[in-house]
Amino acid sequence: MSDTLRIGDELGLGQSLQNGGYSLTLQNDGNLVLTEPGNEVWASGTHGQDVQRAVMQEDGNFVLYKSDGKAAWSTQTTGKGADRIVLQPDRNLVMYAGDKAIWATRTATDTPTAAGEVSAPAAAGPHPYTVQPGDTLEAIAEHELGSRDRFMEIVRANGLDNPDMISVGQILNIP
Repeated sequence: MSDTLRIGDELGLGQSLQNGGYSLTLQNDGNLVLTEPGNEVWASGTHGQDVQRAVMQEDGNFVLYKSDGKAAWSTQTTGKGADRIVLQPDRNLVMYAGDKAIWATRTATDTPTAAGEVSAPAAAGPHPYTVQPGDTLEAIAEHELGSRDRFMEIVRANGLDNPDMISVGQILNIP
């Protein structure tokens, strides 16, 4: 996906904005999370609130909606003329009205991560992980090992016959 959501665009569960080594993902647990390789930088704090989608609305507000249609979180920018929200190369998530920044996560860095650059994993060394509702092996690999592409390491470490068959409460060994 791109680095920008414009009016009417939305993210569903598991979808992301990407820019260089940074991702803004609406996780399966409903939390909107900004990450760099191996590290969570910012989060909406909406995990477990049944959030299903993130919408850049016509009124200029960026809103996380629950399955019942109620808002769980927003940028509170209604009526400020916002036309897009951008994950910038400096790691900052910024909402713009034309050329004017009107909201941001304030997560800019002076040392941006290049695309594909990998830093230390989120949790170093072998350890157990309990599968949560909405988890996928790719999401677990991204959170625990720093890259979605490393999910096969979890498959091998646990002798899983079918990578699509993990259960809530199942304890996985993270290599």
